[in-house]
Amino acid sequence: MSSFKEFGAQGPPEGFEDWEAGVDGQPLSDSQLALQQDLSSLADGELDEGRAAGVMLRLESDSDASAFFDDLTRCAKMHRDMTDPDRLMAHMAAMTGASNLCTDLENRLATIFYQLGKAYLLAALDPDRVVERVFETAVPVEQTRVQGRGFVDGVLLSSDEEPIADLGSDVRRGDVGRGGVDWENARSMLNGRLERIEEPLEKARRLLEQALSVAPDHEEAQFYRAYLDAEQGRKLLARERWAQLFDTALLSANRGHAAIQIGRLHQGEGNHREALRWYRWILISGLFKQDERFWVVRFNIAMTYLEMGDHDRCLDYFKGLIDSQPQHVAEMAHMASQAPLLQKVLQQRPSFANDLISRCPELFSNPAA
Repeated sequence: MSSFKEFGAQGPPEGFEDWEAGVDGQPLSDSQLALQQDLSSLADGELDEGRAAGVMLRLESDSDASAFFDDLTRCAKMHRDMTDPDRLMAHMAAMTGASNLCTDLENRLATIFYQLGKAYLLAALDPDRVVERVFETAVPVEQTRVQGRGFVDGVLLSSDEEPIADLGSDVRRGDVGRGGVDWENARSMLNGRLERIEEPLEKARRLLEQALSVAPDHEEAQFYRAYLDAEQGRKLLARERWAQLFDTALLSANRGHAAIQIGRLHQGEGNHREALRWYRWILISGLFKQDERFWVVRFNIAMTYLEMGDHDRCLDYFKGLIDSQPQHVAEMAHMASQAPLLQKVLQQRPSFANDLISRCPELFSNPAA
């Protein structure tokens, strides 16, 4: 039962000992103790329907029992808040006022859905995909889901608070935090509705769409929604989504990630010059030097020139990449070993293989190769 067991070895919080002694200072009778036990079970949802109905009737007629139950649920709620940082953060935020609160809570919820959607998407793909190096690594699904549920519960709890005087008698603190978001629907998604969806990619789609319904300008969610389209064969739609993100993104890194993916689509279609145009934007913009995650663009350029049959430029880009980003040599070697075209050219053109070994021995001597 949450009533006393939740409070741990130290027992109930201050004030509950008064109920053990009785409200008038006299010891409680057996019937009173039994009622308190039933009230505690009711708070935990552990009473069967018939017994719960009887206890509810008793609450309506017994002011002492009603006061005890109110204290019980309030302390249990405080305990849950204290043991769940996300829940406590959301609840406290919703208590502080209306300034920028709605946007902050919406962005937090959108990020939770985005993180979960990305995690399911990556789990369904080859772990060697370059996209894993885009943004942060995937979050642990279950831990993030539990934390997200606590955050949503914290927002919903605030709806029970008193009205905010300076905003009018009809505006409650929970309403400030809710904004235009269906928080009950968000709780349902995090509580179990998601588990009834079997396919990881479908889970990813639902979660990313939830993120964008809460915050349409969430750039990372936009990126991965387009990536999911590309994975499911909707490449034209994916390209349009990435192009829109490239045009509207506030963060230059997000523009860079969109540019890489657009370039990869063109490269896959054999449109090498268009692919190079998008890849070179990342070099010209300075992102390659500002953010080391973009080292991969020079690898892509080298592979594009290899596909075009321009082996000299391919070698130049491989060499320049190793010289400028030596800390990523192991990743380069692994990617090179997993590139079918490169392996084919190495086998069919011994002269190119000798030149690559001579100029970029690191690609072959590294254990990752």
